[in-house]
Amino acid sequence: MNEHKKQKRQFLVILLIVFLGFLGISMPYLIFPALFLNPAYSILPASWGSTSHAIFLGITLAAYPLGQFIGSPILGALSDDYGRKKLLAGSLVLSGLFNLLSGFAIAWQNLELLIISRFLAGLMEGNIAIARAMGADLKLLSKHTTFGRINAVTSIAYLIGPLIGGLMTDKELFEGLSTSTPFYVICILFFALAGLSILVLEKKAASAPTQKRTVMQRINILKRMLVLFANKQLQFLIIASTTFTLAVDIFYEFAPVYLTIKWTLVPAQLIYYNGVLCIGLAIGNGWLPAYFTSMAAKKRGIMGSMGSFALCLLGVLFTDSVFFMLLLNVFAGIAIGIAATLITVKISDSVSDAIQGEVMGVQMSLRVLGDALICLFGGILLVLSPKLILFVAAALSAAVMGYYALKQKKY
Repeated sequence: MNEHKKQKRQFLVILLIVFLGFLGISMPYLIFPALFLNPAYSILPASWGSTSHAIFLGITLAAYPLGQFIGSPILGALSDDYGRKKLLAGSLVLSGLFNLLSGFAIAWQNLELLIISRFLAGLMEGNIAIARAMGADLKLLSKHTTFGRINAVTSIAYLIGPLIGGLMTDKELFEGLSTSTPFYVICILFFALAGLSILVLEKKAASAPTQKRTVMQRINILKRMLVLFANKQLQFLIIASTTFTLAVDIFYEFAPVYLTIKWTLVPAQLIYYNGVLCIGLAIGNGWLPAYFTSMAAKKRGIMGSMGSFALCLLGVLFTDSVFFMLLLNVFAGIAIGIAATLITVKISDSVSDAIQGEVMGVQMSLRVLGDALICLFGGILLVLSPKLILFVAAALSAAVMGYYALKQKKY
């Protein structure tokens, strides 16, 4: 078998692991709004007021990305030094255990344990950074293809996962189902994926770094970021990527909340909203980025997608039509997919092979730090107005489009 076919086969295995991993991660995606905002599912005492429910929803949603912020760059750097395979398998096992703990916390109505377990699960969630680094290691395959397809399968997983997760909470299908059930299934799935990665992935998929980093160098995230950001092109791209994904994550986290409040939806009904969004994401990630091959086309694609996303958000806020809301979510998904893939390719191209895992981890880390912050402050904004949160996301996307337009000529 020639090297190109060998790398294609290896990439298919990576895609399978990413798909199944994100299938598990996405299963409980639509459960949390109901756990805090729908009295029939609520984990909080009925005597607590609506303000407490909104604030603790924000805290619980923030715990997972806060863990990712700390864990992603460390796991990414470790994968550069010791290989992707070991780190991927180990993180899957621990993530499975912590998701099991989340299931117990919901079953026991233990809010403190739920928050802690979500933080710990996020701490071990470096899979997407490691997978992107694996894709960058496959030199005979285009990064537009590898990064785009990785993003696409995560989008498809986010389409199917919440559907499965929603069905797993439906007692009408089976009396024994509950809001804890998806977390138990995630644990089993992640254990199986850890075994698959050990058995099938190549032992060494990454280039050896020129210098090993000490434990303290990996843990000192701020110092590592300052070293990386000496690369001004990388600094510009990371700022643009982080700001845009901040707007995207506001949309991911609080659009279901907005719809739950506006139409009093339950998790099973939110499946339709999530489904059309993920179809758009799959199209925007998996196929369209390949058409933006030249430098000028990439710049136009990134800026046009950011502006389109902002307009879609405003449309979601002002429409009272379910049909137009679903259509706008398709277009929003396409815009997100194109911009996210093209920026990630440019970030990868701006650094050497020896630190691909660390840079992908830093990109993910800053994204999820922003996610954690918007979850915390979003809970407060939710008390004021559900529409205000999505308006802030639209403003951020428009602002980063302007920033990119001003700076892109230099880089």
